[in-house]
Amino acid sequence: MQAHKVLVIGGATLDTIIQYEEMETLIHQRRDQIQSYLLLEEGKKIEVSAQQIKSGGGATNTAVSFKRQGFDVDLFCKLGKDVAGEAVLRELQGYGLDTSMIRFDDQIGTASSFVVPSLKGDRTVFAYRGANAHLLDNDLPLAQIKETDLVYITSLSKASAAHLPAIVAEAKKHQVKVAVNPGVSQLKKGGSDLQESLSGIDVLILNQEEAQTFMITLLQDEGLSEGSFAVGYFNLKEFFKKILSLGPKVVVVTNGGEGVHVATADKIYFHKAPKVKIVNTLGAGDAFGSGFTGAYYQSGDIAYAIRAGVANSVSVIQYPDAKKGLLAHQDLKNKLSELAPDALSVSDW
Repeated sequence: MQAHKVLVIGGATLDTIIQYEEMETLIHQRRDQIQSYLLLEEGKKIEVSAQQIKSGGGATNTAVSFKRQGFDVDLFCKLGKDVAGEAVLRELQGYGLDTSMIRFDDQIGTASSFVVPSLKGDRTVFAYRGANAHLLDNDLPLAQIKETDLVYITSLSKASAAHLPAIVAEAKKHQVKVAVNPGVSQLKKGGSDLQESLSGIDVLILNQEEAQTFMITLLQDEGLSEGSFAVGYFNLKEFFKKILSLGPKVVVVTNGGEGVHVATADKIYFHKAPKVKIVNTLGAGDAFGSGFTGAYYQSGDIAYAIRAGVANSVSVIQYPDAKKGLLAHQDLKNKLSELAPDALSVSDW
């Protein structure tokens, strides 16, 4: 199974990533969960010890990852006609990406994020969606879809999510493989666009929060209330069974420090998260998704693809930004030897 040309569709941002002094965290325990909150004292000036300004967003992170894996990559996203957009464009060109398919908005600014790290290496992100949320019908790269082997769709912000069914339908019409990694903000808007697209999606990648949010949408569609789900618990196996019945061939649910679960029609896989020093989790999901999908469509081997995704993600979280740790093809293969052989388990349904 080979996929040589990849079209990546999704968001682009300009990320400001800071390091700051006197980090404080508040742990809040509820009956059913423990949550951690960053503490920023009102009225206080907090000293920033370092900052980086880098391109970010699911589409740019994923496109660079596929490029490093050796794929021929087309990137589609939307920027504002502003200084931030120029900075993102220059950086992407520096990675050797073809930027000819990028669209520009002369009314809405480039999306931006302010990334605030926590003591344990996680991060809180202040996100301005900007031009990402304003894709128009005539922006879409529908004509280019038939020229590619794989379409990888990252989060489509706000109103832009309504274009997902058209993109997936065009790919299905031309028998082009589709992988989708939506964002939680997209799913919290209802998830109906993703639900409508499931029959044409080959690989669906979600994190635990996204999976739970989407499951609520599916249950509501069947006439069950959100409350009936919330007082229960999230059954991952039932979620896999439901999604697989609606079209996707491979369903992935990542869960941060726990690991990653993957389901196909006949098997369920689980890979424990390796223990490494975390600098910043920014871009970890994009690194896993692109590493997994690239390896899967090069090899057809789910187990190998999971390990490739894990290796790529583990590398990324050891750097402050979302791109520096992305692995080239040979480096990715070499990193697989550092993963514990018994970290991956496989079971039949």
